[in-house]
Amino acid sequence: MYRVYCDSFLLYDDQVQGYDIFSPKLEMELNKIGSFEYTIYNTHPSFDFMKRLKSIIQIFQDDFLLFRGRILNDEQGFHNEKKVECESELAFLVDSIQRPFSFTGTAADLFRQFVSNHNSQVGTEQRFIFGKCDISDSVTISEAGYLTTWESIQKKLLDVFGGYVWIRHEANGIYIDYLKD
Repeated sequence: MYRVYCDSFLLYDDQVQGYDIFSPKLEMELNKIGSFEYTIYNTHPSFDFMKRLKSIIQIFQDDFLLFRGRILNDEQGFHNEKKVECESELAFLVDSIQRPFSFTGTAADLFRQFVSNHNSQVGTEQRFIFGKCDISDSVTISEAGYLTTWESIQKKLLDVFGGYVWIRHEANGIYIDYLKD
């Protein structure tokens, strides 16, 4: 059973009549910003509650959270339908920048610094709790430019050490991990 929510408003539930979305397409890949697209008609009870870049979309399979993200774009069609494009919560890391820096320490400390800087620049819905990091290699690195947090993680950690950025949802918050496997 699948359910889709926009904030606290139901968008889709295969057990509830009238809460339908059409042509849903979910794409997810490790270390990539995932996407979810769907079409919704103006007769839907939650049609007017979707706000671009503000609303949080969640997809559940039974009680397991498959996707969490935000509405990136919504385009009104000829028949008053909206084609909605969403991006996964990993895209929240594009909303913050890492100022020029020099760093000496471990990859885990650098990742912690990136997450801390990100959290200081965004709203509560976009913040992450620093989680697990099992990559303890030493790193001495600098950056003269202004990169987004996601670009910084990719170029300064993933491209150098490999591994995976993983977001997990726990009862006390949303954690971001950086793991070898």
